[in-house]
Amino acid sequence: MLKSLTARPQTTQSNLQKTAIIDVGSNSFRLIVMTYLRGYHFQLTDEVRETVRLVQGVGATGKLSREAMAHAVDVMRLYASFCKALGIEDIVAVATSAVREATNRTEFLSRIQRETGITVRLLSGEEEAYYGYLAAVNSTTLSDGFVIDLGGGSLEITRVEGRQPREALSLTLGAVRTTEDWLPSAPPTKEQVAALRKHIREQLAALKWFKLKGGMQVVGQGGSLRNLARIAQKQRNYALDELHGYTLPAADVRKIAKQLEVLSVPERARLNGMKPDRADIALAAAIVVEECLRHADAESLIVCSQGVREGLFYERFFNGNGTPHNPPMFENVREASVINVAHLYNFQERHARHVAHLSLSLFDQLAVLETDSARFEPIERELLWAACMLHDIGMNIDYNDHHRHSYYLILNSGLPGFTHRELALIALATKYHRKGVPNSGEIGAVLQTGDEARLLRMTALLRLAEQLDRSRDGAVREVQLQPHEDGYLLETISEEDTSVAVWSAQLHTDIFRAAYGKPLVIV
Repeated sequence: MLKSLTARPQTTQSNLQKTAIIDVGSNSFRLIVMTYLRGYHFQLTDEVRETVRLVQGVGATGKLSREAMAHAVDVMRLYASFCKALGIEDIVAVATSAVREATNRTEFLSRIQRETGITVRLLSGEEEAYYGYLAAVNSTTLSDGFVIDLGGGSLEITRVEGRQPREALSLTLGAVRTTEDWLPSAPPTKEQVAALRKHIREQLAALKWFKLKGGMQVVGQGGSLRNLARIAQKQRNYALDELHGYTLPAADVRKIAKQLEVLSVPERARLNGMKPDRADIALAAAIVVEECLRHADAESLIVCSQGVREGLFYERFFNGNGTPHNPPMFENVREASVINVAHLYNFQERHARHVAHLSLSLFDQLAVLETDSARFEPIERELLWAACMLHDIGMNIDYNDHHRHSYYLILNSGLPGFTHRELALIALATKYHRKGVPNSGEIGAVLQTGDEARLLRMTALLRLAEQLDRSRDGAVREVQLQPHEDGYLLETISEEDTSVAVWSAQLHTDIFRAAYGKPLVIV
């Protein structure tokens, strides 16, 4: 288990590594390119997707069709050329449910090897579930609960306890497979829908362990599941264009399933948020997800945009270390997420860490001095730290308006492990770390009661700490806060000249007064 990402060495093109990971899926083939410095930072830098529908017909015949295999080989040939053009030699390719179930799988995999030069590893159902779990546990705060991964041919369910995988299985309940077997017409008859629901419930009935208890959560993966979440976001006019970390209510899944049930495929394709190539399988996907949440007594799930591909990558990133009994994972996903983004955008580490030190010192001293201790929750401290570490990453684009660039980069990074509300608070604090009164604007809809005041407090401490290190020389080593008349006196502790820091910070005491209702004198 990696405790955290370590300090970043000098990054050059020579020490960056690239890995192409190909998921020969039952519905879609996906290729992702991960660029990384092993153990330090990583980034998705390219992605290619093609709908192949490899699983079509497997349920009836037990074989991959000639047409599907020919299409699949053409796609893999294209992927091989793509990797060659990018100079990528490290290629990891895996096949899942459709190939696993087909009696002619050996012929198919041999043909891919022969005609494209790519060796495809066939995953068992347990291995497929394991890699989905690895992706979830390294990109969310899942500790106890379940990972459900809905593919085209199968559904994987993994029980997680103390962040460790405890039980896993694969069911033939994929979106393409269930559509083909149970919903051949669109719109389907009520009898067809009822039959599918009965079949799913029978499959899930034996899973006595697939039940939520206190503190547990469900994390959902898979392209069809993400498509449902996107439709739900559009119907709610959701403020953020981000799927990872989105809380998808079971009520929304039920609503979408009812809508899809009476629509033809062309009508489904016109739904806002619907991917046209998933319109024909969207109803089956919605019903499977709905029945899983019903069986688990779950009111919602957390959407995870990562999956088997990213799970395979984490093995590479952690030097191949780890087993199902000792999985390769970050000890603290949220901390690792922040440090990863900071490294990607070449943050000024010494300055960022010093600003974090000063702002957290102010936070901790205020927590002792202020009578309203409810305003000093550990979560607010953590979000303040994250904003301090990332406040200047926009400098990687340009100094002018770098606070706005930081805001944009943070929002679009997603910060895996943080909720959308937390992501918004971190991004907004960085946006206003130089000037202005914090305003949540169009993303304010994801905030909760009290968050506007929380944002003001975070911004005040970040801005003061930033000004106290205005020269970026660490001259102000420590700060001491003490009551003074009807407010506070802030004394800078240093062995050097701090006149620039004091002058700069004094220009921003107004935001402290706005946040805490008391004047601040800096000496």
